[in-house]
Order: sequence, then structure tokens, then C-alpha cells
Amino acid sequence: MLKYLAVAVFILGAVLVTWMGSAFVGGNPLALVVTTAIGLCYLAGVAELARFYRDTGQLSATLKTTGADGSDLEAWLAALPESLRNPVRLRLQGGQGALPMPVLTPYLTGLLVMLGMLGTFVGMVATLQGAVTALEGTTELDAIRNGLAAPIKGLGMAFGTSVAGVAASAALGFISTLCRRDRLAAVRLLDSFIDGNFHRHSLPYLNQLLNYQY
Repeated sequence: MLKYLAVAVFILGAVLVTWMGSAFVGGNPLALVVTTAIGLCYLAGVAELARFYRDTGQLSATLKTTGADGSDLEAWLAALPESLRNPVRLRLQGGQGALPMPVLTPYLTGLLVMLGMLGTFVGMVATLQGAVTALEGTTELDAIRNGLAAPIKGLGMAFGTSVAGVAASAALGFISTLCRRDRLAAVRLLDSFIDGNFHRHSLPYLNQLLNYQY
């Protein structure tokens, strides 16, 4: 269910960014460049979250199919994604190792908003410059009105970059939250194995075994 919700949010964010970008085609090249950058950052974040979600699903599936013995830790770890093998081993042995979380996505979530604001500020500067030019160029009311029409229209288009940036940031943040929720559920399941299937590989058990031998 969460997977389909994440896909729906991704599609919605992509549609909003594409829609705003299409409004700039042939009219505002700078805003189009900024919106394109927003779209690329959005796709980069979604790609990282897709890998993160895939690794989490593989970890959960492996945990759910683990037998009651759990004696061959290395063979079990080999079935996990490479990025999770060492963190999972450390967590099973010491109970303190943290599993990797998305690194690029938190930065991109803020960057998307900043890119949207950048496009808007640049558009506002261009609009003000156009308005000054229109006001200084003539004293006739009709001419001033016609001269201000284009800058004001450009200002409305410039705010579209903020819409694209905020929409992409919100979508990426929501998808990240869903993926982190899945990872936390997998970690809780993994922790239950420390005192269960893989208790013999934990440091407390090994220390107890060594003390018993000596």
C-alpha cells in the first residue's frame, strides 16, 4: 500500500514540475533552466530513495525467510544488499550499529525550495528592470500600460519556479518519510533477531561463552 502511495506522490510531483516547466517554453528561458534543474534534482532524490526502498525490502524479505537456526551468519548476510551487510553484521553483534539512511535526499529537499526561490527572485529583478524601462521610456499612459504588460506577465511566470520547487520538495520529503518508516520497521524486526535467531553471534553471548570457558 505504501509503495503505491509513494508512486502516486512521485507522479504528482513530476506532473507539477513538468506542467510549470512547459509554461516557460518559448517565453522565459531562465525560468525554464531553473525548472529543469528542479526536475533533475527531484529525479536524483527519487532515484536514491528507490534504491533505499529496494534494499529495505530485500532486508525485510530475508529476515522473514530466516530459519530458526541462524548459525551461518555469513551465508545469511550474503543474501543482503552489499551496502547493508556490514552495518547489519555490526548491529547483530553489538546491537548499536546504525543502518545507512539516505544521504543526498535531505539536502535535495531543501535545495529544491531554494532553486524555486532563486528563479522567482531573478524573475522579479528582471520584471522590475522592465518596469523601470517602460516608465522611463514614455510619459503616455497607453504606452506605459503596454510597456508594463510584458514585465508583469513575466513576474507571474517567474513565481512558477517556486511552485515547482515547493511541489517537488514536498513530494520528495513525503516519499522519504515513507521509505524511512519501512526502514525503521525492518530495523525493529532485525533487533528481534539479536536475542533470537542470531543471539549466538552477539557480543554479550560471546563474552558469556568466553567467561564460561575460563
